[in-house]
Amino acid sequence: MQQQAANTISWSPTSTRTGTYADVMTYLHGIDMPREVKKSVGRQLLFEAENENQAKALDRLDYLSTLKENWDGYGAAPVSAVVVENLKKAIKTSRDDDWESWMISPATNGTLTLQSKLHIASISVGDEAYSYYSCINGDEDWSDNVKFSVKSLLKTMRMIV
Repeated sequence: MQQQAANTISWSPTSTRTGTYADVMTYLHGIDMPREVKKSVGRQLLFEAENENQAKALDRLDYLSTLKENWDGYGAAPVSAVVVENLKKAIKTSRDDDWESWMISPATNGTLTLQSKLHIASISVGDEAYSYYSCINGDEDWSDNVKFSVKSLLKTMRMIV
């Protein structure tokens, strides 16, 4: 029910809706749903209004986590739940603008790939490590099997952008 309510309500800040939690709750007050659902929906709508890029990245991860075995028709593995959780942690602790220049795609081996929208660059995120390659203004940089941590991944992403 909670998910369904979040998917059917659209809200964004305007000149009369400044984007505070109180504004969202005032908007939700007139909608017939349980109080706890209103609180949850209000928090989610406020997060999405203030953190559009992070919200899109989290939505993309939610979708990619539903891919089943053979999702590409050629025997691809489903995306690893560990990879999804690792990337969710990174998204939730990052800044919204960290995700403005990145696309998230599944890889056939169960990992996820971050591809830069601005440069020739990608990061392959696995369960315990990630690898990256970038070519910016002719300068190439890469590294394999970097131990995964939220801090190191975000540092790499920011270095590339």
